Amino acid sequence: MIKALYTASSGLVAQTVKQDIIANNIANANTTGYKRKSAISVSFESELTNRMASIMDSNKPSYPNSLVKARITTMGSAIDNSEGSIRETGLNTDFSIEGAGMFETTKNGRAVPSRAGNFQINAKSQLCTVDGALVNGASGPIIIPKDGMWSVGADGAVRDKDGSTINKIKIIGGEKDTTIRQGSIEMANVNIVREMVDMIANMRAYEANQKVISSVDNSLGLLLTQVGKATP
Repeated sequence: MIKALYTASSGLVAQTVKQDIIANNIANANTTGYKRKSAISVSFESELTNRMASIMDSNKPSYPNSLVKARITTMGSAIDNSEGSIRETGLNTDFSIEGAGMFETTKNGRAVPSRAGNFQINAKSQLCTVDGALVNGASGPIIIPKDGMWSVGADGAVRDKDGSTINKIKIIGGEKDTTIRQGSIEMANVNIVREMVDMIANMRAYEANQKVISSVDNSLGLLLTQVGKATP
């Protein structure tokens, strides 16, 4: 009975964290380059076994067998790296990546990878993100010609009006077939309908655990009352 109480309560914690992750996905459904996250939760027994396997492989301690696998707080979140839809914008400062890889940007001396390619040009004619991080090129920050005559090829090469290569947009984690498309951005890979269905299902599971806790609480109360009456 106490185990059922623990199982339900730990399930409430896990579902609360999952609800936060789902809400974050919905909130970022229109964020350029955002990647959907999903919650990961495991049983205490499984997690304990995995952690101890490397140090007690030949002498595992025995645990009481039970048909009930107690869930614990969500262990973390997984990122869905599938590509989002590509939206044409026609702006020469917008870019999307087709294939694997991420843009490398630098802010406050720290490299920040991102799939968001809605860039702009700062006061120093440098290509940067909307929050001011510089877009890295193969030879440092990318300087855009002041005459506005420039283009970027599928290989990421930034060329001036004469076709001379100025720099090359740096892609980290790219593959041979990875290309860059100018004038478009990658949207978030979030499906609102799917997220809403997951949210409803998660709320139903939360409510079910609440009912289990209430039922166990009533049973414990009844047990204590009956034991009290039976005591001379």
